[in-house]
Amino acid sequence: MSIAAHTLLANGVLHQRAIVAEQLLQNCTLCPRQCGVNRLAGETGWCSTGAFARIASYGPHFGEEEPLVGRHGSGAIFIAGCSLCCCFCQNMDISQGDEPGDEVDARDFAAIMLELQARGCHNINLVTPSHVVPQILAAL
Repeated sequence: MSIAAHTLLANGVLHQRAIVAEQLLQNCTLCPRQCGVNRLAGETGWCSTGAFARIASYGPHFGEEEPLVGRHGSGAIFIAGCSLCCCFCQNMDISQGDEPGDEVDARDFAAIMLELQARGCHNINLVTPSHVVPQILAAL
């Protein structure tokens, strides 16, 4: 049985899940590297990300299948940092490059998603998000 999104908000479940997820940043095991750093204390592990998500770029993206991009694009948010460091990564300059991206708090992250919605994007497309799941939950 699935719970509707508005129900998650109304009964506080989403907020509680965001709190629990944020606690995972104290001994980070969000990715397969499980480096255990305390990201809330400013430490960074393989992903080079601390307590805040880093956004490399965002905007309408038309490089996906037509049903996903529609007329106005997929609302792609390219998250900086990644722990996997794959040699074949198509986003290596973002995930492993010297460009750190801009740190955003939950309010700014939410504002980016709302801006993409206002621009007519058909969905929110989070690129390389697994190391910032707590920050995504807080933004939602």
